[in-house]
Amino acid sequence: MDEAFIDAESYIAAIRAGAIDPFGGSADELTAALDESLRAESELMASLSDAEIDDFFRTGTTPCLPAPPEPPVLQRLRLDAEFAGRLKSLAQQAARIEGERRTLLAEHMQRALDEQNAATAVRELASIAAVELRQSPRGVERAMTDAWRLVRELPLTHEAAKAGRIATGHLRVIEQETRALRADDGIDTEQRAAVEAQLVDIATTATPGALARRAKRIVDRMLPTPLQQRFDDAFAQRKVEVLNPRDGMSDLYARIPTVLAAGIMDRATQAARGKSKDDPRTFDQFRADAFSELLLGGVVPEDLHGTAMLTAHVSVLIPATELLHDKDTPDQPFPASLDGTVLVDGDTARRLAAGERMWERLFTDPVTGVAVTVDTYRASADQRRWLQARDGGCRAPNCGCRGTIGDLDHTLDWAKGGTTSIDNLAVLCRRDHTLKHASRWSMRQLDHGVIEWTTPLGDVVTTVPEAVGPTFADLDPPPAEPKLAEPPPVDPEPTAPPPAEPEPPLAEPPRSELLPSEPTPAAWGDTHPGSGDRQARGMPF
Repeated sequence: MDEAFIDAESYIAAIRAGAIDPFGGSADELTAALDESLRAESELMASLSDAEIDDFFRTGTTPCLPAPPEPPVLQRLRLDAEFAGRLKSLAQQAARIEGERRTLLAEHMQRALDEQNAATAVRELASIAAVELRQSPRGVERAMTDAWRLVRELPLTHEAAKAGRIATGHLRVIEQETRALRADDGIDTEQRAAVEAQLVDIATTATPGALARRAKRIVDRMLPTPLQQRFDDAFAQRKVEVLNPRDGMSDLYARIPTVLAAGIMDRATQAARGKSKDDPRTFDQFRADAFSELLLGGVVPEDLHGTAMLTAHVSVLIPATELLHDKDTPDQPFPASLDGTVLVDGDTARRLAAGERMWERLFTDPVTGVAVTVDTYRASADQRRWLQARDGGCRAPNCGCRGTIGDLDHTLDWAKGGTTSIDNLAVLCRRDHTLKHASRWSMRQLDHGVIEWTTPLGDVVTTVPEAVGPTFADLDPPPAEPKLAEPPPVDPEPTAPPPAEPEPPLAEPPRSELLPSEPTPAAWGDTHPGSGDRQARGMPF
C-alpha cells in the first residue's frame, strides 16, 4: 500500500489496541471508512484522462473533482453522528482519566498504610495533596479511602470503568448495591466475585437505573440474612425529623416502610392532579400543600374539588409462591416488589394479601419470567395494568420513567391501521411518546413485548421487558436404570392371552401450545411455582 496510508493503518491499529478515536469511531468503522476512501480514489483515477494521469505522475498531486453540494438531510445526519460520536469519545476519555485517578489514589493509600504509623502517614499524604488541589485534607483522605476500598473490593468494576466499558454511574450503582454483600463475612470471595462479574456484564448493556433494579434482586439472593429479618431491623429504626431549616423553610424526613411512603406520595400526587387550571400554584407546590394539609387536618386543599376522600393506589407485585411461605426463604428468587424497583418483605406482602378485597392475577411466562397477561374483567383498565406490569416503565431506550405515569402508545399508529391490542401497545413516557411521533425515531414491536427501535442515524436498539417472575428451564431426563436379568421360569404356566397392545403415546404439542397466550381457569388454581403472580392494590394499613 502507498506510504500515504501507513499512518491510517497505524492509527486503526492503535484504536484496535485500546486508543480512543476523538469522534467515537471503532476500529471496524474506521476500517470501513478507509476502504470506502480507497474505493472512491480508485474510481477517480479510472475517470481521469491520459493527460491528467501524466500530470499526476509528474507532480504527484491527485486532481480533485468538484463535489456536489451536500443535501440538508445528509448534512444533518452527518452532524448528528459527529455530535454523538464526539460525546461518546469524551465520555470514554473521562472514564479512563477517572480510572487512572482511582488507581493513583489507591496505590498511594496502600503505600501510606504500609508505613509503621499508618494513620499519621495517610493524614500527612492527604494534607500534601490538599494543598495542591485547594481542597480540605479530610475530603482528600476520604477520596483516597473510597478509591482504595473500591479498587480492592471491586476490581472488575474498576477495570471496566477505567476501560470505558461502563460509565461512572454504573460504577456508583454497583458500589452502592453491593455494600451489604461486601460487609457480610459469611459470603466468601468467590461468591462476591461472581456477583460482581454478573453486574458488570449487565452494566455494559443497561442504564444505571435498570442495573440498580436488577442488582437488588441479585444481591438479595446472595445475602444469608433473609429480607424479612433485614426489614424487621430497619423497621425498628423508623422516625421523623426536621432537617436543614433555612429561609423559613425546612425539610421534613420520615423513615417509614416503603409501601406506606409510596401510598402517601400517591395520595398527594392525586390531589395535585385535581387542582383547577386557575390555581396559580405549580404541581409541586400544590402537592406540598396537600401533604401538609393531610398531616395537619386530615384533608387536602380545595375540598370542593372532591379530593379529600382520595384513596392511594399502590401496586405491589406478589408472586404466588411468596404466599405459600410463612417466612422468607433463601430459595425464593423473586420476592414481592413495589413497582418492580423496591423489594418488599414477606410479612408486608402477606398482610397486603390478607387485607385486599380486589385481586389482579398477573401471569408470567415460565421460561422468560416476563408478564403474559392479567386476568380481570374490564378491558381498557386491564390493558393498561397488563402493559404496566409487562413493561415496568417507559420502553424508549435508556429511559427510566415508571410505567404508572406513562402513556399507552400504538406501535403502529391508529390512523395507519394499528389496532388497540396488547401486541400493538407499549408504555411510553409523555416526552418519548411525543418524540416518537414528532421526530425521526421509529419503532416496531416483535413477539413477547420485544421492541425494536431505529434511531435517526439508522442504528437499531432493542428493548426487552424485564422478568417480573421466576423462570423455569427443562431438565434433562434422568438416565434409565439398567434392567435386571429375569430369572428362568421354574414351572411352565398355561399360556395366557397376550396383553392388549398399548395405545401409542400422544404427540407432544408444539412449544407455542405449551405456552398459551391466554391463561386457562385451571392455571390460577395450580400451586406450581410461577403459575401466577398476584398484584394487590390499595393501602390496608
